Amino acid sequence: HESGHAVVAWLTGTSRKLEVLSIIKRKEALGLLTHSDIEERFLTSKSELEAQIKISLGGMVAEEIFFGETTSGPASDLKAATTYAAMMVGSLGMAGSLFSYEAIEGPPTNIVAKLAASDEGRARVETLLEQTRNEVRVVLERNRHLVEGLRDELLAREELIGDEITAAITAAAGTAANRPTTVP
Repeated sequence: HESGHAVVAWLTGTSRKLEVLSIIKRKEALGLLTHSDIEERFLTSKSELEAQIKISLGGMVAEEIFFGETTSGPASDLKAATTYAAMMVGSLGMAGSLFSYEAIEGPPTNIVAKLAASDEGRARVETLLEQTRNEVRVVLERNRHLVEGLRDELLAREELIGDEITAAITAAAGTAANRPTTVP
């Protein structure tokens, strides 16, 4: 699961800095990947939000590929992916419509709730999430060796910090024949 997140983050080639990859239990989390912007940012582009969704779905897709089903582990990841997708669809004009659900007057509520209240809004978010999940599946299946190599290193050490994460992925890439296929 955690290796799926990290490999997708690495393959997206965005301005994400991989900070900590761990399978040490902390509170409710059985593991984690922390990542941040390489430099301080005040705006987020469409491609960066798409990358955030891909990274969020990377753990769940890895579970599907390696275990044939998912666990309860991706719950918070799905919440994050849904929030990013809802922002793109309903408030930022980044998913085919310039209509802003944020303009709807009413009791204060978040963008996910506003979109979920409409069949069309919910369907647009679901479509974006499904398309992204399918893209992540293709990339992780093509780069299974990267997930496996990182997984093995993570199992041996339990926690990788900063450059140790990218070094493990790079080592798994090995020869030119194993060069990674990037996330579209």
